[in-house]
Amino acid sequence: MNVINRLVMVFLILTVIIVVAVFAIAPLETLALVGAAVEWTRLAIEGYANGPNWPLFAAGRVVIGGAIVLFCLFLLWLELRRPKRKTVRVQKMAGGEALITVDSIAQRLAYNIDQLPDVIKVTPKIIGRSKGVDIDLLLETSPDIDVPMKTEEVLQVTREVIVERMGLKLGKVQVKIKHAPYPKE
Repeated sequence: MNVINRLVMVFLILTVIIVVAVFAIAPLETLALVGAAVEWTRLAIEGYANGPNWPLFAAGRVVIGGAIVLFCLFLLWLELRRPKRKTVRVQKMAGGEALITVDSIAQRLAYNIDQLPDVIKVTPKIIGRSKGVDIDLLLETSPDIDVPMKTEEVLQVTREVIVERMGLKLGKVQVKIKHAPYPKE
């Protein structure tokens, strides 16, 4: 969004510079030209609106106007939405402040959970919140594990890593388990 903001601002500033320069050099001629352009546009619109193809003209206005409004609303949404937090503040700090990147949290959590037996692969998704971190874990495990026991084991490791070792506040943890295929006999 930053690139679009810069392009729009450059375009607007250049437009303002050109309009002000032209108006400052020849104000009467500029006003006459703008008046003639507005009058020509009014006559053209009247001709289309009162002509035999007025339904097509009305539909075109609705389609083009609607597309422009939707595009502007999309740009407005992009501008106003909050970006994801890329760092999380450590809660247990006295006299200072420490921030940990979300990627570092995910990497450390994945390493520690991957050490558990029967865990083939782990993919953590960390969401930084003001009250802590929410974690979504996608585990690939061997097909014959005890799911409740493995889930508790993963939750215990997650709590240990996030709260005790990293000093963060743990929010919601969701564990999704995907079993690896059974070996072919």
